[in-house]
Amino acid sequence: MEASAPEGPGSVASQALLKAVGLTKTFGGVRCVDSADVSFHAGQIHGIVGQNGAGKTTLAKMLCGALSPDSGHVEAEGVPTIFGSPRAALDAGVTMVSQELSLVPELTVAENLLLGQLPSRLGVCSNVELMGRAQGLIDESGFDLNPSDLVSDLSQSQRQKTEILRAVARNARMVIFDEPRSSLSVDEAMHVYEVMRNLAQDGVAVVLVSHFLSEVLGVCDVVTVMRDGRVVLHAPTSELTADDLVEQMIGAPQDAYRSCRPTAASPQAAPRLEARHLTGRGFADVDLTVSVGQIVAIVGLVGSGRTEFLTSVYGIHSPHSGSILIDGVARRIRNPRAAKRAGIAYISESRQLDGVFPRLGVDANITVAHMRTISRWGVLRGSQQRERSSEAARRVDVRAETLSQPISSLSGGNQQKSLLARWLVEPPRLLLIDEPTRGVDVVSTAQIHGVLASLTETGMSVLMVTSDFDEALAVANRIYVFRDGRVVGEFDGDSADESTLLRAAFAADTSPAAGLA
Repeated sequence: MEASAPEGPGSVASQALLKAVGLTKTFGGVRCVDSADVSFHAGQIHGIVGQNGAGKTTLAKMLCGALSPDSGHVEAEGVPTIFGSPRAALDAGVTMVSQELSLVPELTVAENLLLGQLPSRLGVCSNVELMGRAQGLIDESGFDLNPSDLVSDLSQSQRQKTEILRAVARNARMVIFDEPRSSLSVDEAMHVYEVMRNLAQDGVAVVLVSHFLSEVLGVCDVVTVMRDGRVVLHAPTSELTADDLVEQMIGAPQDAYRSCRPTAASPQAAPRLEARHLTGRGFADVDLTVSVGQIVAIVGLVGSGRTEFLTSVYGIHSPHSGSILIDGVARRIRNPRAAKRAGIAYISESRQLDGVFPRLGVDANITVAHMRTISRWGVLRGSQQRERSSEAARRVDVRAETLSQPISSLSGGNQQKSLLARWLVEPPRLLLIDEPTRGVDVVSTAQIHGVLASLTETGMSVLMVTSDFDEALAVANRIYVFRDGRVVGEFDGDSADESTLLRAAFAADTSPAAGLA
């Protein structure tokens, strides 16, 4: 199914603001983008979707000068060119909001927003004007940011919003958003989409690279689908459904990749994790139980205390009061090492900050938490590392030309699967995982859900935090809703629905702990 550029906002039948002509890029013998031809028009929101590794981000980086193509070129208003750097692209009016943030932690929000264009007089930055311009950008977006806060003190979602506003502040003619809502709640994502619509109304060409297919269909005027580095579909969103996109992305009907909830744990299953009146940084008086062989999800808005609870169970931040029991035994988990000894593993929501070692190989990243197992007398046994990492990577379908290549060369989805593989080398009793499928395509999502379900069949328990209520409903046996640092609802995964969870998260349902007693 193919279509020419549709009529729509921005008079898309007119000359393209930017056009990719035969763009091709190869990494390590793998052709990541293969002869891509795509046109982008002023005043139009253009979606790009595809599986992890389909070439979406690589294409976006060539459009904004972060990567040079092996062949092909771009046309800026009909003039052939190749952007040799992001600075050259920005000079031509093209910028990008990357899914891997590039902020300066030691600077304030305001300084990051206007970096490279700081208001100054006689070489001295005017702080009053800086704060005024930054506050204006923040007010217009509706984001909850303070221009004087240091970026190092911000949450992951606040950093994401700062990155987005920095692109807006550059007054570019084309803005590429690469997975902009990866760290945002549904409500915050709506603000981002409103920013995009405002940009398009002002005549900016907006490009949205995303895995959220329903939102792409709701926000974008036209969508391009990529598969194995090639453009396989270009059509108006008004002519497509999410199932159409999935079928083009994977070359098969979506039903083949639907996620399924694991078999419910026996009512007699013993508790694996019990949190009793647990209080810590960002949460208070939490009672929560995860049984053996069960997946339990925690949902809620960003800032509700979900992640803080998870990191306290893992010993990153010690709880102030209350108790943690593992298999019925009270544990004082003061640090991650103690958590690992107790049979607990943790995967952070930010794989770049707290997960991967970008310069190390995939095999080293998978085995890094198990050096004692694969070493003898302090010497790494390479054969053991290769064997253990290969088996773990196979179980989650990590796609790499070789496991010795730097993990930074993999797509975001394959990096996430590598982190999951890390804890399959020596499986824990309890896996804590924060946003397990953030920035992951529909196929990888189903694979990750399948791995989590299969792990519970071996007796492992999983406690996950997710901003995607549909994900919780798809895989969890039980669901806890957090709001303002407290549990406000507990639900059975089979009987809950999205509207019930949303009402609890947004305080629309005033009855506490609705659902299960």
